[in-house]
This record gives sequence, C-alpha cells and structure tokens, in this order.
Amino acid sequence: MSEQQVEVPDVKQDTATTASEEKQPVNQVPYARFSGLVDEKNALKIKLDAFEKGAAEQAESRKLKKMEEKGEFDQVLAAMTSKLEAAEKKANAFDELNATERESLLSELPEEDRATYEGLSLINLRVHVKKVSTTPSPASVDNSKPTSTGGYASFEEWASLDPSGYKKANNPQTSGNIKIGYGN
Repeated sequence: MSEQQVEVPDVKQDTATTASEEKQPVNQVPYARFSGLVDEKNALKIKLDAFEKGAAEQAESRKLKKMEEKGEFDQVLAAMTSKLEAAEKKANAFDELNATERESLLSELPEEDRATYEGLSLINLRVHVKKVSTTPSPASVDNSKPTSTGGYASFEEWASLDPSGYKKANNPQTSGNIKIGYGN
C-alpha cells in the first residue's frame, strides 16, 4: 500500500488571523477598503457627468432634427445665432480683459524693456512683473569723502557726542600716526 500524505491546515494560524480580525472595532473600516471605495465613487462620478453631458447634447440634436423635419429652419437658425452671439460676447470680453491686464503689466516695466517682454504669454509676464517689482532696490550709499571730523560738524561736537571715538581717532598710536623717534 502506498502512503498518502494528508495536509492538515495549521489551526494556530487560522486562530491568529481571526483574532486580528476580531480585534478591529465594528465601526472601523480598513483604509485600503475605504480608499478603494472612494476611488470607485470618483470614477463613477466622472462617468455620470460624461453620460449627462452626452444626454444633453443628444437631446439638443434631437430637438434640432425635429425642428428641421417640420421645416422650422428659421427657428433653428435663430437659436444658433443667439448662441453664437452669446459666445462672441464672452470671447470679446475675455480678450479685452486680457489686453487690459497685459497693458497694465507692461506699464509697470521700464520703457526700454517693454518691447522685450511684449511677446511673453500673460502668465509668464505676470510672474516676471511680480518678480521685478518685489526685488528690493539697493540701499543708497553716501559716496562723499570722509571728513577729518569723523562725520560731525565740528571737533567740539565730535568730542562731546562721541568722546571715546574722538580720543581713539586722535591718539597717535591708534589712529595710525605713530611717531618714530624719542623726541617731543
């Protein structure tokens, strides 16, 4: 006789998995399941929007076909021209808004740079103007020659307002005027 091996499932592993499943409270949902359901719901929303849009377009086209069959071409033409006029008004308003914004942005740039930046798209122009306008200008520096009075109007004012600076500047050993020799 041949011996047959019978596989017996490990009872310890089964109880371990059921114990971990039992430890989860009833109100909690595993995150993987939750995120899967959210993704599925979002995909279904997108499909529903596409179907609704398609249904609206089909209803409009059926309505136009019925009107054409009845010979109401004037009404179809009037409906299409009204839609076209509304779209043209919006397009013109949008173009005017973009042109106005472009002009205001270009007016913030120096005159000699305007020709260079006219070709930029509106978004890039907006970013560049913002960058240029927020760059701080360097601090002004007084380039005049220093005076012998340490920046004060007179030696007396300097001595009264900054006595230690006055002494240091006029002391021969600290001011750089070191006397060489031993005489007075």
